[in-house]
Amino acid sequence: MKKNSVFSFRFPVFCFWLILATFVLSGCSLKQAEKPAGSQGQPSPMPTKPLEETIFDRPFVSLEPTADGHWVNLQVNKIKEGTKSIDYELIYFAGDIGNQVERGVAGSVELKGEKSFTRKILFGSESCTVKCKYKFDENISEGVLTLKLRSETGTEKFESAFRLQKGSEAAEGLSIGDGNFKFVAKNLDKNSYFLTISTIGVPKEFEGKIGAVPYGIFPSSSAKGEVFFKSNEEAAILVWDGTKWLETESSLVDGWLRTSVQKTGIFVLTK
Repeated sequence: MKKNSVFSFRFPVFCFWLILATFVLSGCSLKQAEKPAGSQGQPSPMPTKPLEETIFDRPFVSLEPTADGHWVNLQVNKIKEGTKSIDYELIYFAGDIGNQVERGVAGSVELKGEKSFTRKILFGSESCTVKCKYKFDENISEGVLTLKLRSETGTEKFESAFRLQKGSEAAEGLSIGDGNFKFVAKNLDKNSYFLTISTIGVPKEFEGKIGAVPYGIFPSSSAKGEVFFKSNEEAAILVWDGTKWLETESSLVDGWLRTSVQKTGIFVLTK
């Protein structure tokens, strides 16, 4: 059974950056129990564990914009066994700078053993009687995706900031704005939309210790460019080719670990 709701209200932009800072520092957070642990109907929160201990157990998330930038396809894979339901909430900002409005879409998915689900989410509102009519929000900039995975043993909560940009912005860098990652290219389609987000988990295990949250740029598009991870030490940058991880040659320059790649996609920093 699926439930969806759409809501909108004005929200100070500095609050988004407060959420983003919290996300960057923690990687994920766990919901506090709304009722005392053991109370009927409310699972207790799961204990917090370091990123390196949980990276392979986390759900892997992609958020791919349509060509016109009016919709995003949310896909959640590698859902942990025993998960009974997932609540999702997509908060985003629309409108001109200085006059932005916060909007959002929320829903719930009941699971019966499925390890993945997908949802097409509208940046805007719809009215459906005989035929559906859509009102699209303009100038979408950034937002936060929240997932709550509920099971009999507890509730896990993950938050991931994202940014929607056009290919023309890749010359300055595609990023979520956290100052820890960027993709720089000069040959992306200037009018195509690209969405950068932490994928929370990874599509497949890899060797080595995770050095930063994994990042994905969707859609995956052929384009020579450079990937930058903020780092104060030598490390390895892995690139997902669709079936396996590929290690690239990287160099450390002025506090950035950088490597050349052939397309946008999913990137991991390992130690």
